[in-house]
Amino acid sequence: MWCVTFTQGLTPEDALARYGADPRAARLLDYHHASSMYGESPQEEAVLRVGSLRSWSFCLEEESVTGALPATCSALSEGTETLSILRGGDGMNIFAHWRDKQCVERFDPGMPYTKPQPPRPWWDLLHDRLAAFPPQRSRLAPALEIVAAYIGAPLDSGTVDGPLLTARISAQRTHSPSHPHTTNLRPPGRRLPSPKPNPSAPVREGRALNSPYAPPQGANLGALVLRPDHVGRLDGDERAAGTVPTRLRRGGTILTSSPP
Repeated sequence: MWCVTFTQGLTPEDALARYGADPRAARLLDYHHASSMYGESPQEEAVLRVGSLRSWSFCLEEESVTGALPATCSALSEGTETLSILRGGDGMNIFAHWRDKQCVERFDPGMPYTKPQPPRPWWDLLHDRLAAFPPQRSRLAPALEIVAAYIGAPLDSGTVDGPLLTARISAQRTHSPSHPHTTNLRPPGRRLPSPKPNPSAPVREGRALNSPYAPPQGANLGALVLRPDHVGRLDGDERAAGTVPTRLRRGGTILTSSPP
């Protein structure tokens, strides 16, 4: 289980404050030193690791879901925009886009019964990319790719393993998020057919709040994969895809990228 958010125009300190953490109590720790906080942290606390990618801040947490909660996304997106990706421990995944405290899109990638009402540019773009890859591939890998294209930089293993501002918050805010609202009352079935992806277009680094919204189309930043650095077993889709490194550490799962 892991969750990561990306917010435009915030410093790491600002992002921590909007999560409800005290930036003055945060420490700059690399992954090796931050990993010890998971053992020290009781179950009622969440550990946040925050950094910057161009003009965006990101916050990565493992074994907690604070960044997928509507209250957190609303606070993060005030006056700006936030993208949130959750890999839930119960098999539920959530992709969400918030703009100025309002949820624009929220769905479980690859699950047609969570398809949002139009306009739904993130759903359309993500499912174009899902249709272009084998079904064994992780459904969150394309989500990480389109976010990397949108903000103009991937969240790679070098960034995640390096020094990041690290803090704890109370897990009173980390209860499980509700499943995305559905627009199809039928239970999950086969994936709906999607059109083939569009040709590559120049990468954009977000958009102004008052501009029409559409994520970039088909940017190729290489294959982003989920690395099981903290788990002892892999999901079936990741194992079948054959793209997951075998080196394991304890705990949750973090993000990495492989070159094109």
